[in-house]
Amino acid sequence: MGNKKVKVVDEIKNLKDIDYIIITLSGMSDSAREESFFKRRSTYEVRQDELKFNIGAITHLIEDLRTFSPKTSIIVVTNPVDEITNYLRVILNKENVLGFGLELDAKRYEKVLGRKVYCIGTHGKAIPLINLKTEKDYEELSKNVDNQLLEYIREHGIPHKMAGINFRDFFEKLNSSKKEVIHVSFYVKNNFLGVKDISISLPCEVKQGKILGVSKIQPNLIEKKRFIDSVEELKKSVSHIIETHKRLIEYK
Repeated sequence: MGNKKVKVVDEIKNLKDIDYIIITLSGMSDSAREESFFKRRSTYEVRQDELKFNIGAITHLIEDLRTFSPKTSIIVVTNPVDEITNYLRVILNKENVLGFGLELDAKRYEKVLGRKVYCIGTHGKAIPLINLKTEKDYEELSKNVDNQLLEYIREHGIPHKMAGINFRDFFEKLNSSKKEVIHVSFYVKNNFLGVKDISISLPCEVKQGKILGVSKIQPNLIEKKRFIDSVEELKKSVSHIIETHKRLIEYK
C-alpha cells in the first residue's frame, strides 16, 4: 500500500495492482442477527449462525478473486473468520489469506484481567495463555468474558466502531516498518503445538505485510489441549464447507 489508497467497491472485477482485498461483507439480515443474539448462549454460536448466510455470499466472489495476482493478500473480517479464511485458502489455492478476529478476543481478556494477554485458537473460542491450574478455571473465565459481550450486543448491537478501531490498529501493525505482534489467522503448514495444514489464529510477529513467525509463547498442557481440540473442531467444519462447495459445483 505504497500510495496509501483505500477503495471501497461494490464489485471487484477489473481491479489491478491491489495489495490487499479486505472482505467485510455480511449476508445476514438485521432481524436474523437479532434473533440469533437472543436465541444463542454464546457469541461463538452467533458467529456460526452467520456462516450459512456469509459463505453463500462469498462463494459468488470466487471467480473474481481468482483473477487477482498471487501477491494480493486477502484479509477476512467476515464471520466466522477462521472457517472462511480456510475456505478461501483451499478453494483459491492461496496461502496468503489472513483472518482478523482473535485480536478482539485478546482485547476482551485484557480488559477483564487488567494486563497484556496473548491468545490462541478460533475467534469466539480464544484460549488465553495465562497458565491457570484447571480446565474449570478456563471455562469459567471464558464464559464470563463471553457473557459480558453477549449482554452488550443484546442491548446495543454489534460494537462496530470498536471493531473498526481495532482493525485499523491490526492493519497498521501488519504493515509497519518495524516488527510488531498481532493476533492473526494464517496458514500453519508445518507442525505447531501438534497441529498443521490449517489456518488458525495465533499471536504472530509481522513486518511490512509479512508474517515472520509465531511469537514466543509457552502454553501449558491445558492450553495446548484446548487448542488442539479447537483445531479438530475447525477442521471438521471446514471439511463440511468444502464438501458442500464441491457438491454445488457438480450440481451446476
